[in-house]
Amino acid sequence: MDDLALALAREARRLNLTALDLDTADPDALHRLAHVVLTELAARGLLPGEEEVGCHAAPRSGAH
Repeated sequence: MDDLALALAREARRLNLTALDLDTADPDALHRLAHVVLTELAARGLLPGEEEVGCHAAPRSGAH
C-alpha cells in the first residue's frame, strides 16, 4: 500500500469516518478529510495548488 493511502486512512480513522456511515457522518469531519485529500494531491503535483501549500514536489530542473 502506498503512503498516500495510509495517510488518508489514518486521517479518516482519526476523524472517526468510515465508508459505512457517509450519509450520517459529521459534515465538519468530511470537510476536514476533503481538505486533507485535496492538499495531499496538490502536494504531489496531481492537482493545481502546490504553490498554495508550499510544495516542492515538482521535479527540479537539470541545472540544479
